Amino acid sequence: MSWLRRQRVALTALMFSAIAVAGVYLWLDIGPVAEAESVTITEAVDGTAEVAGQELTLESARWDEFPAPNGARIVSVRLTASGGPDSTMCGQVTLTEVHGSRTWLDAGDLVDVPYEEGESYCLEESAPYDIISVFAVPDDAAGPFYLDIAGEDDVVTRFLVEP
Repeated sequence: MSWLRRQRVALTALMFSAIAVAGVYLWLDIGPVAEAESVTITEAVDGTAEVAGQELTLESARWDEFPAPNGARIVSVRLTASGGPDSTMCGQVTLTEVHGSRTWLDAGDLVDVPYEEGESYCLEESAPYDIISVFAVPDDAAGPFYLDIAGEDDVVTRFLVEP
């Protein structure tokens, strides 16, 4: 009996395992990248854009409005939202360097922002309201930044922020 015949069960299992590993790699590593590339970015015009069924307007962006942790600075971005019966919740809000690759998530939990300052995300079916997004960025981050707000149907709205 040849070696190949004696090892046919093991070789068959090895072949199926290699196919399974390749499938898992495609599913976990290649698939999300392809989905991320399908996102459409729309730029806000004159600081105003339609996001999640409501109009958002960039009001201000300020440095160090709130106390920052050691080694960081706070960028606070204020928007007004029109609300309305067609408004829905928006997705994740991020701050990204225009001339760099660093991105930060909202740090409202890290920084003590008073409740009356505004909401931290878009509200569903509401009256007009204010949104405040607070980001803890390293001391060396100087701006300008992009404020990206995920909306519906893989559309991200981008505001240019210069604190």
